[in-house]
Amino acid sequence: MKKISYLELSSIVLTVIISFNLGINLYILKNNTGINSWISIIIAYLIGIIPLTLTIYISNYHPSLTIYEKNITLFGKTIGSIINIIISFILFVIAITILYNLISFITTQFLYHTPMLISAILLVALATYAATKEINVISHVSLILITINLIIFIISTLSLTKEIHLDYLLPILKTDQNNLIPTSLKIAIINTLPLLIILIIPKANITNQKKYSKSIIISYIIGMLISFIITTGTISTLGIYLTKTFEYAEYIVLKKIKLFGFLERIENISSIQWITESFIYLTLIIYSIAKSITHKKDDIKEELNYHKVDNAKKKFIYTCIITGIIIIITNNYLFTSITKFNNYLETAFIYIVSLLIPIYLIISIKIMFKKSN
Repeated sequence: MKKISYLELSSIVLTVIISFNLGINLYILKNNTGINSWISIIIAYLIGIIPLTLTIYISNYHPSLTIYEKNITLFGKTIGSIINIIISFILFVIAITILYNLISFITTQFLYHTPMLISAILLVALATYAATKEINVISHVSLILITINLIIFIISTLSLTKEIHLDYLLPILKTDQNNLIPTSLKIAIINTLPLLIILIIPKANITNQKKYSKSIIISYIIGMLISFIITTGTISTLGIYLTKTFEYAEYIVLKKIKLFGFLERIENISSIQWITESFIYLTLIIYSIAKSITHKKDDIKEELNYHKVDNAKKKFIYTCIITGIIIIITNNYLFTSITKFNNYLETAFIYIVSLLIPIYLIISIKIMFKKSN
């Protein structure tokens, strides 16, 4: 595996953290905590410090190994493989969730007469092709796209400052306070627990390992601020009633942008940030799942085993393709309407991703015992 820079690692962390900002985060928040959604976001990311810390802790154990290889080393082939299968299954569920959310947005806002299956095939095909490349290629693309997205986000935010009405956020704690913590937990689960995916990149493969932890922490803080700004900005611009009315209220807000006093209707350009982030995340998941199946071949030296490495590469590519096909089929079969998808978000999806909690704990505790012996 080729090395990547700490900036590229930061871009991947940011992508994972803010990928659910389109549609999903705000849907959960607005229906549970209303105008107090900004409080839930803050609590959620404070809770998220726990998995963030555990992720960094796990990365320090055998830094030359991926998360899948660490699990085999820690628990043995049988138990380690079971844990790896569970992780891959959770990532698969996240993939079909991201895919449907993205193609639903594209179909309803841009390609009105295009079947969602066609959009899904095109997006997954492109993500699968990207996933067949080395992680350094994916990280290069991620860094470029996240840089562009941050610039677009800053411009969009500054352009909307005149549209913000802080009184839309008042009174504080107007909604049922009992919903704050449960909703914060949901947001923390779907936005921060999947950070485990960055462990497919061994710490030893970061060019400047001294900045490894710092880059992750800074990226996490930036991701938290972006989520906070998007949530607060949407509600304070449209008001909670209009925010609840629109399926993609974040996109509707962008229609209010007017640059230099005359440039209007640039919301389609601004929405690229969400599309590209979801695309990179989908690519990372396909790459990760394929690696979980073919990781045994990672330690083969190319100069000594050229043909074996070539066969391993082919196996990896075929695995990526098969994974992409299964994602498309599952997505098309499970989600037949936006209503079913929204119900799934707050029920099955939350519980499935929650399985990462015991995985974090089991791996961390096992490492702790290994180090103490």
